[in-house]
Amino acid sequence: MQQSEEALASSVTNLDNDDLEAVLLADEGTASAFLRLLPHPADVVEALRAVAVKEWPRLLRLVGDDSERAETVALLEEDERGRLLELLAPEEIGQLIKNLDSDDATDVLEDLEPSEQKEALLSLLPHERAQVEDLLRYEPDTAGGIMQVERAQVKQGETVDDAVARVRALVEDDIQVQVVYVVDDEERLIGVVDIAKLLLHRKEKKIADLVDPVIATVQPDVDQEQVAHLFKKYGIFSLPVVDREGRLLGRILHDDVIDVVVEEAEEDALKQAGTSSEELLYRDRVFAIARVRLPWLIVTLMGSMVSAKLIHLYAGVLNTAIVLAAFVPVVTAMGGNVGTQSSTILTRGLATGRVDMRDLLSVVLRELRVGLLMGLVCGAAVGGIAILFFSDGKLALGFVVFAAMVCAMTVAATVGTLAPAIMKRAGIDPAIASGPFVTTANDSIGIVIYLSTALFFLERLK
Repeated sequence: MQQSEEALASSVTNLDNDDLEAVLLADEGTASAFLRLLPHPADVVEALRAVAVKEWPRLLRLVGDDSERAETVALLEEDERGRLLELLAPEEIGQLIKNLDSDDATDVLEDLEPSEQKEALLSLLPHERAQVEDLLRYEPDTAGGIMQVERAQVKQGETVDDAVARVRALVEDDIQVQVVYVVDDEERLIGVVDIAKLLLHRKEKKIADLVDPVIATVQPDVDQEQVAHLFKKYGIFSLPVVDREGRLLGRILHDDVIDVVVEEAEEDALKQAGTSSEELLYRDRVFAIARVRLPWLIVTLMGSMVSAKLIHLYAGVLNTAIVLAAFVPVVTAMGGNVGTQSSTILTRGLATGRVDMRDLLSVVLRELRVGLLMGLVCGAAVGGIAILFFSDGKLALGFVVFAAMVCAMTVAATVGTLAPAIMKRAGIDPAIASGPFVTTANDSIGIVIYLSTALFFLERLK
């Protein structure tokens, strides 16, 4: 019987979108029976995506378990959750956050207007409301913004029996517990006790005799990228959050860090393309999307105008040897590509902690050598083509193209490395440097190098 239920659940989760839509838009009995077969709230989320958002409130009400319904909403993407909450009544939102851990409840409340937040918070017990209101004070992309306050905590003078009681109370509320945090009388974090240790000792054993040192802690205002770096560095499952005096405030779990890694990678990719994650909230709102994209397009446009002006300044060179114009896009494109590669490598290195600002000089020198090597290879290839097919056998054009590409690609690699480092030092997200900024800057630099080199050999190019 169990095997047949598992087989049925597996077949349900493998339905295509058309079949899912047909089932979910059928009568409530059919849709309700289908949703009960789904093994996890994540599967409910996938099913919801097969139908229009306006159908989601009806379907959520058919999810029988309050906790499963709340977790389904917590697993939605931010833009999806925001559109769903617009369709729910305040009392429904309140019921959702009652069944969520503090960190997930905070995520849901952050999608609401202040007046709606207050109304939803009324559904919580006074101590729960105070906890969530404290979490709302932190910026969403900080350690405080992703921590949860629920944790197993005991004082060093308590016993194994006291710790086990704390753990049981949390587990009964479906809260994950891996370690028990040990604090002093001032709530300052002293250390941790692994769950396995509690099972190996008598219930009257003092916690102070079992405590292990804490591997790492983090303060609530630390950026979430740094939090993700600590999880990766130490391979930990949870990370305690403490204030400046060392008092324990909460903890961050590994599942929240997975979300952070995905979010940061997506954010960097969008910034490199000259847009932002804000655009994902707008869906079909054309004017709002254009407003997000336009600033960086305008930056690129202004940079292109600089390039156009530079070409105009060198008009005499181009008029004297018109064949030079054929290689302007080649030189600028190669410089832009090399610069983008270098800036992307350094940006990701800074984000993941593999590169430190103290390593900047060695990284710049490495990228300079790489740019020089690639310039020699590409410059030789393009210079040879220029001699064979564009200059009637004159060596001057080939040499100009070769020299310009070597210089342009070497400089581009250096600029691509320095730009994100400078932005990092200035407190600006270095991911911005990997997009239109570097490409536009290297276009202008490439034009100047190419046409200035041509100017020295103008007589030989006629």
